[in-house]
Amino acid sequence: MLERIIQHPSGRFARCRSCGAEPRHVLTAGRSSREPVQFLAAAHRHGLECRCGARTARHETLTAAETEWGADHAQLALPLRVRRRKVA
Repeated sequence: MLERIIQHPSGRFARCRSCGAEPRHVLTAGRSSREPVQFLAAAHRHGLECRCGARTARHETLTAAETEWGADHAQLALPLRVRRRKVA
């Protein structure tokens, strides 16, 4: 599974209810070893996660992840930078 952190302008997402920090947008490709094996090509999934450990499930769209997080969708912005990380 590959995860990329997508950078957005400050204020794009609602702040964390636990610690007040802004979450990161995580774009995931593939499946982790904890998920069931599927032989179909895995699509990209979106999630939001905070540095305190709060996170959403992986969703097909960023809008669905924002809905779970509790953000309003009035502000739309393009990603600025992408940082890659590999997760086992």
